[in-house]
Amino acid sequence: MAEPRLLRIPKSPLEVELAFAGQAPRRVELYLAEHSSHDYSPERVLDLLEHAGNFLPACDLESGEWESFNSRQVAWIGMPVESLDGGGAATELFEQRRSVRVVLAGGDVLRGELLYTSPDESSRVVDLMNRNERFFRLWTDDRVLLVNREAVVRILEEHGA
Repeated sequence: MAEPRLLRIPKSPLEVELAFAGQAPRRVELYLAEHSSHDYSPERVLDLLEHAGNFLPACDLESGEWESFNSRQVAWIGMPVESLDGGGAATELFEQRRSVRVVLAGGDVLRGELLYTSPDESSRVVDLMNRNERFFRLWTDDRVLLVNREAVVRILEEHGA
């Protein structure tokens, strides 16, 4: 009896930096579906982190080892801005811009900008941080970091920066 054919979903590799609390970031390859589950646009890293199962496959680019990592334990994932959502976020206009230092559990500090749009009555950084999504975007000069809110100890606004 012939074995049933498995349905395979075409995936594209994406090189990112992956960091867990208290550990140095490392370069891994994630695999994104060519089409997201809800439309015909490519899957985004945020789709994986917010909606996929807890464990995600990756390939460590230094060792070549395959692994499954717990997405709930990720402190942050960094990538070029154009990789965030096919480049759309790089041209998006935001109403709010805040320079911040993000202190993570384990003592690591990230610096960057929070760029976001929100109604005037909820435009504070604390309002952004209290949204329901597990990850938020922290923009640096040439990258965007997807930071896990659960890994954040505190955020300090840098006025005049």
